[in-house]
Amino acid sequence: MNFFGPPTAPKTKGPVIKRLLIRCPSTAKLTPSGQTIREELWANAKIKSSKMTCPHCRQVHTWTKKDVVLAR
Repeated sequence: MNFFGPPTAPKTKGPVIKRLLIRCPSTAKLTPSGQTIREELWANAKIKSSKMTCPHCRQVHTWTKKDVVLAR
């Protein structure tokens, strides 16, 4: 009786996609920006400053790359 199938080749993974989270300067809580990026492109990415209304403090924040945290 054989409970295990034949060995298979390891699965190749595609690019790792990360979500861009913005840190609120008032509460330090993270909010999704709605944008994603491939992880290997992040170091050289040019991110324009953008505005968003923060759901945590209800203020409008202008954010730049330094305000971004990468998440899954």
